[in-house]
Amino acid sequence: MRLTRLVLEDFRSYPAAELRPDAGLTIVAGPNGSGKTNLLEAIFVAVTGRSHRAATEAELVRHGQSFARVRLDLTDRDGADSARVELIIPGPQAPVDLRKRVTVNGLARRPAAVSDTVRAVLFRPEEMLLLVGAPGERRRFMDAILAQSDRRGARDLVELGRILAQRNALLRAIRREEMSADGLSFWDEQLTEVGSRVMAARLMLVAQLDARIPPLHDAVAPPEEQGERVRLTYADTLKEAWPERPDPRDPRPTLPDAEQLGAAFRRRIVAVRQKELWNGVSLVGPQRDDLRVELAGREVATHASRGQQRTIILAMKLAETDLLGAGEAPTPVVLLDDVFSELDAERSERALGLLLERGQVLVTVADLSALPVGRRGLSIWNVGEGRLVEAPRVA
Repeated sequence: MRLTRLVLEDFRSYPAAELRPDAGLTIVAGPNGSGKTNLLEAIFVAVTGRSHRAATEAELVRHGQSFARVRLDLTDRDGADSARVELIIPGPQAPVDLRKRVTVNGLARRPAAVSDTVRAVLFRPEEMLLLVGAPGERRRFMDAILAQSDRRGARDLVELGRILAQRNALLRAIRREEMSADGLSFWDEQLTEVGSRVMAARLMLVAQLDARIPPLHDAVAPPEEQGERVRLTYADTLKEAWPERPDPRDPRPTLPDAEQLGAAFRRRIVAVRQKELWNGVSLVGPQRDDLRVELAGREVATHASRGQQRTIILAMKLAETDLLGAGEAPTPVVLLDDVFSELDAERSERALGLLLERGQVLVTVADLSALPVGRRGLSIWNVGEGRLVEAPRVA
């Protein structure tokens, strides 16, 4: 499936807008603050059910309006099969009976089910800090892939958030001496069961990424950076409670199942019980884990140059694109939000070429001169003052 039409109604800065992307590369150009990112955000929200920018979903609704609508029209390569995804988002002034609603071909669906029809990869300038930023950024990278590629994983991530909210609230109440610690055993087991499944899914994902990234790294890297081994390993918080942990130096480690991880979770929770009660927060689980990235055996965050880090990040996003489109899954739409201003020309050109080999790409730019390709024949749309206009193609 590829995106043939995006229709917006009262989404962010747009009273109404329509974008008809090219099957290959589409450029959305406009000054900063003109609403370019809003278009990519609309696509990503419709596909994944969540925004990467909004604290609340009501922020996505244009000021003063009761709801926003996003519609994606899709078709396969031959035009023989088509689909329509529609998302309704209630605003602060919405009627009480209006709820968030996702439909595929007119039938109500859970947001996680949309990935059966269409998938998306979003690349933002902030992801240039993926390797040196807080661990939460790397957890979000892993979980964004799981949420689209693994229906059970998507449910477990939502459930994990609910469990942690309840368990942390209880820990805080115990610290204030408002509740007894007896009730923790139930939430311990809930965290163990769901946390073990999430961790097992992440371990599998990291193994898949680790296998794909080295050739992608060399495809993006300039000649002087090629041939250096990039390794990804999962950094868990189970410590000595998991003595069966695979050796990260093993090129083909045996991945644990959720049962083995569950036993380690239980041991670790017992070991940190007093510390959790003192801090009033859960100290064990996927919410504390990290992704470690090494280049030639050294930690990338502290030993790699800025250029090397950016090459690895590009390889990680290419690997994400490949994983989401593997097998019978729909090829993801790639959304690049003003990233070429952060990259040198050589890396930009290599990365864009590799992405276009994989499918449809939408790019936002503030300055068309930052594009690593010429404008001849390109589909370019200009944004300004809440309006979206297609520019004549340069012959």
